[in-house]
Amino acid sequence: MTVWFPSNSTHEKHHLSITINRWRRERSWWLTDTHIHVLPPAYLAALEAAGGDPSGYPTPSNWSVDGAIASLALTKSARGILSLSTPGIPIAGTGEEARKLCREVNLYMASIVKQHPANLGCFGALPDWRDVDGTLAEIDFIFSTQKAAFGVGFYTSYGDLLPGNSMFQPIWEKLESYKALTFMHPGVMDVQPLLIGDFLPQPIIDYPQATTRAAVDLVFSGVRSATPNVDVILSHAGGTLPFLAQRAWGSLLVSGIANEASVNSVEALAEFRRFYYDIALSTSKAQLDGLIASTDLSHILMGSDYPYAPAEAIAAGFAEFVAYTATQTKISAATLTKNAIELMQKHSPLM
Repeated sequence: MTVWFPSNSTHEKHHLSITINRWRRERSWWLTDTHIHVLPPAYLAALEAAGGDPSGYPTPSNWSVDGAIASLALTKSARGILSLSTPGIPIAGTGEEARKLCREVNLYMASIVKQHPANLGCFGALPDWRDVDGTLAEIDFIFSTQKAAFGVGFYTSYGDLLPGNSMFQPIWEKLESYKALTFMHPGVMDVQPLLIGDFLPQPIIDYPQATTRAAVDLVFSGVRSATPNVDVILSHAGGTLPFLAQRAWGSLLVSGIANEASVNSVEALAEFRRFYYDIALSTSKAQLDGLIASTDLSHILMGSDYPYAPAEAIAAGFAEFVAYTATQTKISAATLTKNAIELMQKHSPLM
């Protein structure tokens, strides 16, 4: 009988060191909630002054840094990447006051991240994109001066303009110059009636549609093809995009539509797969099956939508995800962790 004992060779010590460091890194980034929100005091004041959230959804009143960190346990996440939810800075308009609010929000988020670097990161806030100059200036501040954020957040529409509108070309060129990570959150849709049944807030049904409309717009307008170094995370598993993507790129086989688009069907399909997708409030079998069929496994991320989603819904959704991974071995918590590590370290700010 032969008994093997590990040697103390330099090679084996080096291998053990790499293994330990990898384990520590994975534990410190485990799952990483990329869809968790912040509610700065200045933003809450601006929201109240404007009459509240126009989507009809109640604004959480008890947000705190400690509560945000504690919420990570609901999805077993080691850390979260904070962002401003809808309506965001556009609630303050497109003038100087909105620019000041945006800067104050970004300073607030940076201070939180500095105090809790092991648990929190952030996506910087931007002004209403219709204030092009203000948006360009804030992008420069975030990436060149502040250097505290992993990327920036933006919305699925600004007024009646989708994010692929030609008015926003300078913004996309600026983001491309920084090889930026971006997080697209649904925005209020200007539809009539505003609320389904005169009571159902837009985030319930309309927000997933808003994400789909904006994602298709970014692809068909050629923005995604023109910004190969910009990574975009779509909220809520891409809304209804996994279900409708084939319908979208398939439409480019129709000459009357293809002649107007900036991409062909093959290019569109590739760009849809290039998006990243968080699974906030999107953990049913139907949603996860569609997501796995629509994108690379390396492009799926954890999300919770805290504090807009109640703790019970977040916990139930995570339990649903865990149950799904028990039978669908293509995806796992380890997969989502690896995805977050690679994406966030690719865009890590220089602190």
